[in-house]
Amino acid sequence: MTGWVKSLLADASGAPDDGRVMAILAILVALCLAVYSVVWQHRAFDMQQYGIGIGALFGGLGAMLKLRGGN
Repeated sequence: MTGWVKSLLADASGAPDDGRVMAILAILVALCLAVYSVVWQHRAFDMQQYGIGIGALFGGLGAMLKLRGGN
């Protein structure tokens, strides 16, 4: 099981891929926020607004990494 998770989070060379890790963390955070919103606050969770926000965050991060160049 651990090998499967490591291969899921790694690129072709076996090094951890930051983009894949961030994407999985974004999904886990969305699920946790949805549960918190529905169970404890008794409100609907708007996944579309979360998706727009996290997409803007990832877009800005990608642009920053592209402008910064290879370090």
